Amino acid sequence: MMNAYKASLLVSLLLSFSTYAHSKTTENSKELVDPVMSEAVSNGPAASKQEVVEAQTQAPEDAYSYVEQKAQTFVDTKRSKFAQQNKQVFMHFGAAIVSLKSTEAGWSDARIMAYQEAQQKARENLLKQLYVDVAAKTIRSSFKSDKLPEFQPEEIQAQSKLEALLDKIVALTDATLNSELSEAGIDPSEYDAAPASKRKVMMQKAITKSVRTAARGDISGSQIMKTYEKTDKNGNTSVAVVIATSNKKKNFLTSLRLSKGNIKPELNKAKISVQDYLAKHKSNLMYQFGTKVLWDENGYPVLLSFGMSGNDCNPADYEECVDNREFSFIDAELDAFAHLSEAYNLNGSVVAESSTTQDKTRTAEITLASKQVSEPIQTTIAKIIKETKQSSSMTSSVKGLVGIQQATRWTEKHPITNREVNGIVLMWHPLSEQATRNFKANKQLKKNSANSAKLVIKAGAGESDEADDDDF
Repeated sequence: MMNAYKASLLVSLLLSFSTYAHSKTTENSKELVDPVMSEAVSNGPAASKQEVVEAQTQAPEDAYSYVEQKAQTFVDTKRSKFAQQNKQVFMHFGAAIVSLKSTEAGWSDARIMAYQEAQQKARENLLKQLYVDVAAKTIRSSFKSDKLPEFQPEEIQAQSKLEALLDKIVALTDATLNSELSEAGIDPSEYDAAPASKRKVMMQKAITKSVRTAARGDISGSQIMKTYEKTDKNGNTSVAVVIATSNKKKNFLTSLRLSKGNIKPELNKAKISVQDYLAKHKSNLMYQFGTKVLWDENGYPVLLSFGMSGNDCNPADYEECVDNREFSFIDAELDAFAHLSEAYNLNGSVVAESSTTQDKTRTAEITLASKQVSEPIQTTIAKIIKETKQSSSMTSSVKGLVGIQQATRWTEKHPITNREVNGIVLMWHPLSEQATRNFKANKQLKKNSANSAKLVIKAGAGESDEADDDDF
């Protein structure tokens, strides 16, 4: 005896079987090719090429945990040092994994976006420290019933009439259908209809906790102090970014923005010329991200911005790499300008929500076959359901920047993946802004602006290093 479910299924199968068999034969005639790309796996750098060499023997199992631990140790050490100096410096870090494998064309850009993601995570943590709204809600519900599910008399009668009709259909179609299903490699027993059933919730206990946070604020002046990068022995590359800010740093950058270049040098802070700095760190500019304040050899503050962009060309195709490089440099310059804008004026917001539900449910199910109702089968299921989401937005806008010039541009092959990375370093110098403003006004630069000839920047590359503690 059969019910409505089986009748519908039988008729549908008979009408569509010939079409199905033809498409199945055509599909099986096609050969599926599954290409496999072999990858050379090697260890990656942390923050300098010297560390790259050291990392070759470390072979960490988990690159993400490695950079997180490095960043956390750095933050803990610096926080302790600043506390001893009675300085209020806000420090946070974020980490991210490079989403593409090193053999994929877009790996270099995926690496740069990983740095962007890590920086965004660090900024989110800073925003939550500065200002946050919190809302929490807990809901508990419970239900219990002793009344089992049941079939009404009319449902049982309708089932009896339907089965009588189906008996006649089955007598005519069973043999043909089963034969065709068998030829197609399908077990006919799989299409035996399930008897009509009813299910009812007998008991339920649930509790849900939901939390929502919203943070927003001005985080201008937050700059990167240190970056880490690592490739583990499985070929996974991860990066970490440490950011820091303070009132001193924020006010200092504001003064640079509003100075129009009228800044007196501080000889006690004089350190190194821009040319010498870039030459010293030549091999490691690809690990420098964001902006950095440098005090030149005359005691002038210099703001450097480091932009990078990948080249997705085939490393073996020289002409393609050269053609793509021009556009890569355009992208790198825009990246450097974006970092300048974010250093001067950055506002952000972040919203996070989570919901956790603990649910325990007991259900009872009965079936109807040949006017016979089965004994109820009760099933209890306990589960935890979690939903979490977070989104953030960082916006910056600066108008009328004057005196920004290109300090250098560089092209390097990543030491681990051999993928090309192109970069541009933009520079703001107070004498450069003065000279630019005088040029626009058709005036001569005053002679007492000493050492202006030092502003000629030679092309080169350099090594990334951490920000100076004294700047905070």
